[in-house]
Amino acid sequence: MVRKTTLAISVSALLASAAPAFASFDMEDCNWSDEHCLLKGDPVLIPGNDSRDNLLRLLSEAKSFALPVQSMPADITRSRDVYFAYHPEWDDVDAPAAAAADKPAEESLLTKQLAALQLEPVETHQDGEQENRFVSNSADSLSQFFAALLADDSLAAEQRHALGQARLGLYAGATDEQISAALATLPAGSSALLYKTYLTGAAHFYAGDYAGADRAFTSLVDSDRPWLAETASYMLMRTTLNKSSQNSMGEYGDFDIDRIDRPAAEQAQKAAQAYLQRWPEGRYAESARGMLRRINWYLQAWPQLAGLYEQRFQQAGDAKALRGLVIEYDNVYGMQFNGRAVREAFPDAPLISYIELLRALRLNSDEKPTLTQEDLNASKPAFEQSGKLALWRNLQFNLWQATGNQAAILQAVKPAEKRPTHDILAFSEQVLYGDALMAQKQWPAARDFWLKLLKLSQDPEQQQYVQARLAATLVFSGNTEAIFAPDSAVTSLRYRSRVLKAVASPERLRQQASEGPNNEERTIALHTLLVRDLTENRFSDWLNDRKLASAITSPVVGKAFDDVNLSTFDWNGEAAEAGYVCRSLDKTVQVLSQNAKDAHALNCLGEFFRTSNTHVDLWKESAGNGVLEAAIHRKAPYGQFNRQAYYQQVIASPKAEHEDKSYALYRAIMCYAPSGYNECGGPEVEKAQRKGWFSQLKTQYPGSPWAQKLKYYW
Repeated sequence: MVRKTTLAISVSALLASAAPAFASFDMEDCNWSDEHCLLKGDPVLIPGNDSRDNLLRLLSEAKSFALPVQSMPADITRSRDVYFAYHPEWDDVDAPAAAAADKPAEESLLTKQLAALQLEPVETHQDGEQENRFVSNSADSLSQFFAALLADDSLAAEQRHALGQARLGLYAGATDEQISAALATLPAGSSALLYKTYLTGAAHFYAGDYAGADRAFTSLVDSDRPWLAETASYMLMRTTLNKSSQNSMGEYGDFDIDRIDRPAAEQAQKAAQAYLQRWPEGRYAESARGMLRRINWYLQAWPQLAGLYEQRFQQAGDAKALRGLVIEYDNVYGMQFNGRAVREAFPDAPLISYIELLRALRLNSDEKPTLTQEDLNASKPAFEQSGKLALWRNLQFNLWQATGNQAAILQAVKPAEKRPTHDILAFSEQVLYGDALMAQKQWPAARDFWLKLLKLSQDPEQQQYVQARLAATLVFSGNTEAIFAPDSAVTSLRYRSRVLKAVASPERLRQQASEGPNNEERTIALHTLLVRDLTENRFSDWLNDRKLASAITSPVVGKAFDDVNLSTFDWNGEAAEAGYVCRSLDKTVQVLSQNAKDAHALNCLGEFFRTSNTHVDLWKESAGNGVLEAAIHRKAPYGQFNRQAYYQQVIASPKAEHEDKSYALYRAIMCYAPSGYNECGGPEVEKAQRKGWFSQLKTQYPGSPWAQKLKYYW
């Protein structure tokens, strides 16, 4: 089976194996290059986004390319899956299989060539098996060589066969000595010797003998055989390029650009330019242009490299090609400037200058951006000359935000009256204005602004982004109830769920549990309410609130809602520790509603929380909600159990039965087993206190099964 790997190697492929990628924030999750790994940053141009996200959004909009963004559910009021962060399920998507339609044609061409040359079929490499300089020793390069042999009328049939057999040997790893020996009988003066020279040069190249490869390819660049002359010229560039980096690995195997052989890289640059001058539309022209980018990277010629990328971005023909170029770009610039930042614009490269200066606006350990106002002012002429002053203006707004100059933003930006559907710079500018209002705590103005922007926006992704800011504004201003008003503009279930779980009052939770817009929201509200009833000791309320489940006509189940599974409250007591009998949660709460100090019921309530881990889950949907998370944050979140408090209450109770007190002592100590860290909730208890409980259990209740079972304290 043949898998196509072109001889015209792209710089992206070489960069992938040359050094690790230092992307902005992608190291812990799915590969940004995978088609199923979507953009996870905010739908605005901000320093905090992955630079690749910013660049792809900016470039794709200019070309009207579709962005790889999360899809919007049919009904946002019933889904919590839209948020601006990595989605774990992206890692579970299988990479798309290679298109099968091309395989028969590939196989047919190579098969026909093998037959014409009277050669036996061969096992070909699979994509990804070859790295670095070996990537060109592929099935496709075999086919190209065979095509050249078959097109050369000066070759006899037996010469074509011998040369073809030798090329197969090279494909299998033959050395230049083996190739020379196999072709020793070629007649003097025959053009077949030129092909032999090419093959021995290629063997030198794959063996890392760049001097030998250089001699062979140099002798062929003026050949009267077109394929040989062009391919040899291209291979001269690759030879010197590989030579330049052969000693570039650092002590620990990491790529060290300062160890590049600069004269060899300069020679490669001249070879690439010579090739492109002679064959501007040649078969390897695209690869040669890519190699020039790599060469300029090796030479650390950053302004020149920026210009090459700027030009290439404009030439990208489709979204996939553009994404590949963005990956390549970030592998270079993200690696080079990881830990430091560009502070001046590159001539003739306003887009790249913008992206790098935006990266320099990220706050450092001193909570200050690297880019200063002086730096930005010095870069303004470069943006003016290229007609991209809007990019510089955006940088200025972001610098003001980074340095807390909100007043300057409010003075410079005017709230939009209308807005194009696709204009990310204009939208980013408006968001900065709204954020400035929030930073100055102008809550009514911020609310009105977000409402207006939400109506103006026609982009679903941007609408969700604005909804989060509107929700945050309402929470910050103490107007949480407005989020749940019948005409509320906050329709995303994710944002409504965050507010219900984190800050909603019991009264609001009851309201949403009984009259919420759908079963999903009612389920979230009721689960939160029932947990809080228990953790806040409202036992009589719990018995009444439990009845609100009748308002949920269809139970909401499944992984997407496993954090609010109402069946957890059907706990029947069977999961309690063997030897300690508990009744159902309903019966336990009934007892506590009549006597909140009942020792056995308190222990059993602790067993419910211990065995079910029921709590208000504030982690599951916390990612990618922006400033809303700051708005709903509480030092002591609602709905988190404190089993330790139950045990301590029983231990201190003079009315507790021996069985219940001994079990409470056992469980209080076990809160810290085996790690020494509290797993029961509530404040940490000193080790001396735990030792005291252990002694109390052993001395006062020596016959208890819990005293006999417990061997240590932690």
